[in-house]
Amino acid sequence: MPTRPLRALLLAFALAHAAPVGAVDPDPATSPAAVAAIDASTGAILQGDARRALAALDAVPASEFAGADAGYRRCMRTRLGGAAPVYDLEAATDPLVRDVLRLYQDYWWRALRAPAQRTQQEAALLRGLRERLGPAAADAADMDALEPVLQAALRERGHHAQLGRTLPLRELMLWRSQRSRDYIVDLPEGRQRVPVDLLDDFVSRGWSGYARCGRGSAGGWATAERLYAIVPSYREGLDGEAFRVVFLGHEAQHFADQNAFPGIAPWALEYRAKLTELAQAREVSGRRLRGFVSAQSDDPDSPHTYANKRVVADLAARLGAPPERVGIDALQRAARELLAEDTRRRRPGPR
Repeated sequence: MPTRPLRALLLAFALAHAAPVGAVDPDPATSPAAVAAIDASTGAILQGDARRALAALDAVPASEFAGADAGYRRCMRTRLGGAAPVYDLEAATDPLVRDVLRLYQDYWWRALRAPAQRTQQEAALLRGLRERLGPAAADAADMDALEPVLQAALRERGHHAQLGRTLPLRELMLWRSQRSRDYIVDLPEGRQRVPVDLLDDFVSRGWSGYARCGRGSAGGWATAERLYAIVPSYREGLDGEAFRVVFLGHEAQHFADQNAFPGIAPWALEYRAKLTELAQAREVSGRRLRGFVSAQSDDPDSPHTYANKRVVADLAARLGAPPERVGIDALQRAARELLAEDTRRRRPGPR
């Protein structure tokens, strides 16, 4: 997730990291072991580890994957398992945009294949972009200095861009259409008005989309000023629960929290937003919870997966049972209670 102070862009990997917005439901003919392998591969990718993702998929015979799940396994092994990067550049028609996207995909592939070399691969990305952008970028000492130059060059060619860092990698989202509207969102702790930019006509859905062969990608993000929604992520449209709860609820909670609790840690923002989802979702609740359960980590630098672990553990402690084994009403009530307790801890004054 982009890591700029307070205005950090908190990408919502909606339908949870193991089942993002736009993700394909498992084929009924896919075995439970293969479904678990897909979930494990997604969790590994979102922690920036392609080898672990491929190992999870390879641990289950190909014959146990059906339909789109079989296609996902084949694509992942082709895209991330070969000896050289595989590029996805069809939507990039402008020469400079195409070259920039190729540089980013090369960086993503190498950094995902060798997480210990992320710093070196980012330096290589910087060198490549400086060379392609020419004199305007010659004095850029690092990616933060170069990104305004890159942003301007892309804008001149009719492209909006999201740069920065979506932990753990440098980000590049590119789109050509953008419109704005306001929403009133009912959160567990009150009503929040949020301005939303609706983004469409994408050239790149970012590193998470590339690294998962388009099976799922970020649903949007929040700053302290507004929300940004990736329209193609919402297959049921903007009236579906995936948009209303997983995006608007999740990101409006970020929006409120970034303003109410300056300096709040990224994982804590995710923890609170995930509780908001579970407090409100019904149609997609099971899928969201499955995603949280299957993609957990102990690393606060992987905010979504770390928050997943905290959410699952805290719900289990509150419910006295694994959260996936309780009814929806009990789950929603526990999520609301945990969110309220977290708010009380963060607000100064008598409790």
